[in-house]
Amino acid sequence: MSEVRLIVGGREYTVGCAPGEEAHITRLGETIDAKLQQLGSNLTARDAQNLLFAALLLADELDEQRRTAPEAGEVRQAIAEREDEIERLRAAHQDAEVDAAAARTEVETLRRELNELKAAGSATSPAADLFRDPDLAPALERFADLLEKCAEKLESKAAAS
Repeated sequence: MSEVRLIVGGREYTVGCAPGEEAHITRLGETIDAKLQQLGSNLTARDAQNLLFAALLLADELDEQRRTAPEAGEVRQAIAEREDEIERLRAAHQDAEVDAAAARTEVETLRRELNELKAAGSATSPAADLFRDPDLAPALERFADLLEKCAEKLESKAAAS
């Protein structure tokens, strides 16, 4: 057992404590002494009564902190929920990375195939350049529209006959 010497209210006290607790007990004694000093001119001639008032001040502060601080269980629950959410987000992130890697591989495969088709088309057929013409698709659409109108006219003449 260790002993600590405290000065509280101008008086020296010797207090026994467990080894390693000396600094903690010293800080507690300093806190009590500070509360006694807060009493200032309200100190009485009786030490026990002064110490009681200091203890009441400390108990009041402790009670206020307990009422305003969230319960430890609530805090632990909130932390656990945040940790679960972090784990879900990590898993989703890993899934997204896997999906992105697969998409990159697919894009690269399609690029290779397109380049191979372009190379094969230009090497084997001079008409392949025709499909690169930006005016071809609109012209083909106009031609298809004309064919449909012709077909409609023919059908209406056939129905009238």
